[in-house]
Amino acid sequence: MDPEVANFAIVAVVIVGMVGSLGKILVWLIRDLKQKTPTRELPNALYEQRLDQLQQSVDAIAVEVERIAEAQRFSAKLLAERADSPALPR
Repeated sequence: MDPEVANFAIVAVVIVGMVGSLGKILVWLIRDLKQKTPTRELPNALYEQRLDQLQQSVDAIAVEVERIAEAQRFSAKLLAERADSPALPR
């Protein structure tokens, strides 16, 4: 057999093998991507209820923190006024 023909046959077999392998990999990737496509689920009522409770809790904490801040401002104001007033005479 002529060496050029043998080289051509080897190259042809390698090319066909590579095309077949790459085709199989491509088909596998496409099927895998189709199967892993996430479906959008509607939120569960339990999760909505928990989120509502969490939101109410955060709102309640915010109100309490504001009350604490107001009390601190009031206390600081009273202490400042007391420092400005003269002490009782002896």
